[in-house]
Amino acid sequence: MDRRTRFFWSISIMAGVFVILVEGISLYNIRGDRLNFAKAAEKTIIGTDEELEEIIVFLEQNLELRSKFRFDLKNNPLKLDKVVFLADEQGRLINSMQANTIRVSGLYVNIDPPKATIEFKNKEHTVKVGDKIEDYSIVKITNDGILALRQGDAKFYPLQGRTLNPDDTSVMSRKSQYDQEEDY
Repeated sequence: MDRRTRFFWSISIMAGVFVILVEGISLYNIRGDRLNFAKAAEKTIIGTDEELEEIIVFLEQNLELRSKFRFDLKNNPLKLDKVVFLADEQGRLINSMQANTIRVSGLYVNIDPPKATIEFKNKEHTVKVGDKIEDYSIVKITNDGILALRQGDAKFYPLQGRTLNPDDTSVMSRKSQYDQEEDY
């Protein structure tokens, strides 16, 4: 064998020995780590870990509080008059009335007896002449709205969304609009 071949063989053998030594040392370290993990696993007692128990107690208390919570809507999101602002033909805003007053949303005058759909305290009611809602008494239902009596005072509530001329409203607020023979 010549010198060149011997040189390459000796380099190859030394590289092989080096690789075997490095791999042996890493396998020895891996074996040591595995033994340390096995010893730590033997010392671990499952189910009595205090930190885990604290987390479980916290989660159970949180779940109990959530189960007692009751969600209640104060404002009905389906009421479009809270979101959409309507205007009459002259561009004036049609304001919705307060919750403690009567708001007429529909009239059914072609049936006997005539009926009206009103909203009072955020609840809808279908009423006819003679019905009472709290201290309001329905006296008359016309094509333009309803007449309600409250504590001896009669007041006309027009159909919501209908625009009235100032002359019409002055006529409607007078007692001459309804029959004088009727006793309120």
